[in-house]
Amino acid sequence: MSFNVIDLVVLGTAAGGGFPQWNCRCQNCLAVREGALGLTPRLQSSLAIRGRLGPWHVVNTSPDLASQMERFLICADEPADLVSLRASPIASVLLTNADLDHCLGLFTLREGKELRVTAPDGVRGSLIRDLHIDAVLGKYNGIRWAFASDDWMPVDQSGLEVRVVPLSHAEPPKYDLHSVEEDHARCHGVGYQFRHKDHEGVIGVFPDVGWIDQDLLGRLGECSTVFFDGTFWTDDEMAVLGLGDRSARDMGHIPMSGLGGSIEALSQLAGTSVYFVHINNTNPVLRPQSPERRTLES
Repeated sequence: MSFNVIDLVVLGTAAGGGFPQWNCRCQNCLAVREGALGLTPRLQSSLAIRGRLGPWHVVNTSPDLASQMERFLICADEPADLVSLRASPIASVLLTNADLDHCLGLFTLREGKELRVTAPDGVRGSLIRDLHIDAVLGKYNGIRWAFASDDWMPVDQSGLEVRVVPLSHAEPPKYDLHSVEEDHARCHGVGYQFRHKDHEGVIGVFPDVGWIDQDLLGRLGECSTVFFDGTFWTDDEMAVLGLGDRSARDMGHIPMSGLGGSIEALSQLAGTSVYFVHINNTNPVLRPQSPERRTLES
């Protein structure tokens, strides 16, 4: 996609586990394996953004990152004299939270140069304390942590700017076993807004949102384009299928449908294009002819 002088590539749209999910035999996963119902495989949720002619910056690094880079970001026709024998197309990473499907790709980048990673304090703490990411990558390329501001700040020299949008109701990741009461006050989840300093238009990236309050709705309304959490269609989707007893909101995802769902909230935005990402393999909107898909499109 091209937005004036900003380029954006959606690297994947599936939630954790991908689509189909390797251990799942739900209707959707069976259909995509059989090539039925118009379903096609999807890589795990991530996107890359850059100012025109600038380097790529990736929002969340999924376990599919190597395949995503090969497919979308590495150009085979680049002049050989402009490319070193070992080079990465990624200049930096921005994490929205510390979920494994958003951060395991950092280990894939271990053989490149030092990583510049932007993340809120709670996310950084979980990765360092529980995944020992500094210790592991310190044996390879290392991490240089960066902190996004809620004021606009440059990402690089291309004119691309970013600011962070802290999210309420963002929980520490499952593997964070050391979280104590005061740790929950730290920021464990954010969205990002991007713009070019010389052009109008704001791009919002919000793949994990548990609740839309008026403050967040206002920030979403500032965006001309939003990539938003589409994990579950209903709040009890997993329970109905017998795949778990936690609701969508319990897992930090506002459902798309129903009273207080994201469709109801986002329909209030005037002039904002919405793309749903981080779609779970169980979500019926994946089926092109489903009534849920028709409801969403209408």
